[in-house]
Amino acid sequence: MKNLVILAVIVASHGLCTSLTAEEKPFKVFLLAGQSNMVGARSKVEELPDELKDVTKDAEAWRWNKWVPLDPSKTQRRGFGPEISFSRRLSQHFGEPIGIIKLSVGGSSLAEDWSPDRPKSLYHVLLEQVRRAKKQRKIEIVGMLWMQGGRDARFEPMAKAYAENLPKFIARLRKDLNRPDMIFIAGLAQGLPKKTFPHEPLVRQAQNECQAPRYTVISTEGIKKGPDNMHFNTEGQVELGRRFADAMILMMKEDAARQQ
Repeated sequence: MKNLVILAVIVASHGLCTSLTAEEKPFKVFLLAGQSNMVGARSKVEELPDELKDVTKDAEAWRWNKWVPLDPSKTQRRGFGPEISFSRRLSQHFGEPIGIIKLSVGGSSLAEDWSPDRPKSLYHVLLEQVRRAKKQRKIEIVGMLWMQGGRDARFEPMAKAYAENLPKFIARLRKDLNRPDMIFIAGLAQGLPKKTFPHEPLVRQAQNECQAPRYTVISTEGIKKGPDNMHFNTEGQVELGRRFADAMILMMKEDAARQQ
């Protein structure tokens, strides 16, 4: 698989401690997955706002079986995705560290590459990363961010199948993670070049109409892109992360209100 990016971020509530103890408070963890606009194929560290350029003090990244501080200059070979601004906003909201486990691959499809029915798919790679993370620390998976759809929008059969594949993917993931209440937020497939992605409306409709519980979408309209009019640039990735964060915070507040 090309452009494979595995990024895991899990942070201790009392510093960047990697030990697991019985008294340890579970870390709030968020999964990030998708294709190139989750990877961050066009982002540049030097273009980040000053407050986001430094190593994130309250985040730690899982890279090749070890924990390292979340550093936008070292997140991956081809830039960074929404995790930088997302993690900053969520940790500020909670007043405590949060965690992220990220797996994204450019050009990957939901119909094939992310299919739970394929034993060696990215879906199962993601599950393995979560399993490894759980062995290191006590975690609570709160939600998942999904930025994907372009690949499926290129081919009519994949696009038509998206309406069935997306809720199936969400339900299976929640079951396999034993997190039936996990929040799931999808970034809409929106504004892609029509000639290359002729079936985008079908994918977007499926995303908008998905009836999975505790599911919502965010608009990607107006998010700035690079010259290819397809990949979000640095400013776009910052905005994408903030939109994901605001939607996640809103859903968690709604959950808290229902429980009162």
